[in-house]
Amino acid sequence: MTDNTQIISLYTELAKNPDKDFGWDKGLDNAKAHDYKEEWINALPKEVWQYCAAVGNPFIHANIKEGDTVLDLGCGAGVDVLVSRLHVRQSGNVIGVDITPTMVQKATEHAQLARFSNIKILESSFDDISLEDESVDVVISNGAINLTPCKEAVFAEIYRVLKPNGIISFADMIDISKEAECCALEQDSCCSNSGEEDWANCVAGTLQEHELIELMQKAGFENVTCTGLTHYTTSETTQGATFYATKIPAEKFRESHWENIFQTKNYTQVLWHQNSPKKSLDLIQSFAKSDSAIIDAGCGASLVVDNLLKLGYKDITLLDTSKTSLEVVKNRVNTIHVNYICGDILTFKTQKKFDLWHDRAVFHFLLSKKERQRYFEVLANSLKDNATAIISTFQVNGEIQCAGLDIVAYDHKKMLEELPKNLELTQSEEYTHVTPKKSEQKYIYFVIKKHSASV
Repeated sequence: MTDNTQIISLYTELAKNPDKDFGWDKGLDNAKAHDYKEEWINALPKEVWQYCAAVGNPFIHANIKEGDTVLDLGCGAGVDVLVSRLHVRQSGNVIGVDITPTMVQKATEHAQLARFSNIKILESSFDDISLEDESVDVVISNGAINLTPCKEAVFAEIYRVLKPNGIISFADMIDISKEAECCALEQDSCCSNSGEEDWANCVAGTLQEHELIELMQKAGFENVTCTGLTHYTTSETTQGATFYATKIPAEKFRESHWENIFQTKNYTQVLWHQNSPKKSLDLIQSFAKSDSAIIDAGCGASLVVDNLLKLGYKDITLLDTSKTSLEVVKNRVNTIHVNYICGDILTFKTQKKFDLWHDRAVFHFLLSKKERQRYFEVLANSLKDNATAIISTFQVNGEIQCAGLDIVAYDHKKMLEELPKNLELTQSEEYTHVTPKKSEQKYIYFVIKKHSASV
């Protein structure tokens, strides 16, 4: 891994001395070699093109439309930002992001030189961008993602800012060495080179084609394709390539992810499984009578419902995005006292109002503020006035992932910050879960009361 010092130093030098020989192609001839259109070249100030260090052409498959909002990660001096502006015209917006202050300044100057007003250039890392959730139509990048040590976080951020079915179309350097292929097969890191100079020159941070594709698929993208190789090289082991993918809408991604888990894994052996869900049962009994209407949201194949039935509860609704998990429970309990609903928790609508909402481990998977706000809207709309919600999440300073997905961990203060005015956090309690593998996970339970609209 590397910090950004060498990268910023190199690209500061490029910003100040675009004519310097850095050992890789750049300039107008490079743009033409990547099939940048003559109409783009003629429409922009000619001095802009000397900064073109493109490793490929991200516009071929980007399908940018007039009025779109485009985000360029690693915008450099702004060449692709300006080309994007030609596509979106005056009714759209283009945002460039770069970690090098001199490049941010240069890109801003080039936008002013081209007299484009609907361009914003931000100095930022790629994994924490000051943009709203689902606010971007197309994300492009050109030779920059390979410079980031944690590409999983970058693709997660791209997923967050893209609208449902939004597009990512980018060019980047990939590793074409046979040695890297052997190491990938052996799951070894022997071929990585952590030298900072190699990072800055797009060598050490490169992945193989299939590795990049797998990262994007895990982040929630579909139609993931390497659309071609380019002439660009930075070493004997690297070559430029272009990639395309579309964002799977969050509810479709959740359904696919959890359905795959319950179809391929033994649910009694997954780390979150509880052989005895005692903590949930104790809290439910504290706030719900035997005739109370209870909904277990994101129930999976949990044994909570089995135990509630044994305790005499007769009005239980199970909600989960996985059809397979619900079938597992249905075959296990075989009773008329349970109602099964297969659907996404954020799109759930009900005419029935519940006395108690139980969520043992769903809320912490909601990574965006927009999703969390929608969750509480659904929760509040599903509950009677003065009813109770019991929500369990991972604790702060504990787990950062579960079931291959990133999570957001909480404590009492952090949950307070999430709740809307009609929901009151009345208590919280930390809890240690012993997994089927005998490891420990730190959870925290929250008890939340819904107030009536008049309060």
